[in-house]
Amino acid sequence: MKFWLSWYQPTQDYRPLTYPPNEAIAGWWCSGFASEGHTICAAVVADSEEAAKAAVNADWPEAENWRFCEEREKFEFNDRWQIDTEWSKPRLDAANAST
Repeated sequence: MKFWLSWYQPTQDYRPLTYPPNEAIAGWWCSGFASEGHTICAAVVADSEEAAKAAVNADWPEAENWRFCEEREKFEFNDRWQIDTEWSKPRLDAANAST
């Protein structure tokens, strides 16, 4: 299953704990900045909403104020989201190839 998640990251450093993040994270983006933290979005491959949130928490342990978690049939992106071609594009392609 594919999930599109967004959460409020209440830290100044919004990057994941590991680079690249764990295998369930197909891609992530900082979509907003504020003095108190940041808004982050991620494309996640997981068996359930709970598993998707757990995958996010593995690399962003402070994530808890979830904005949304939506199941998707396919991850579709445009020029607004910058994809790290080194690790993210292959993961997104593999996720979209699976059913």
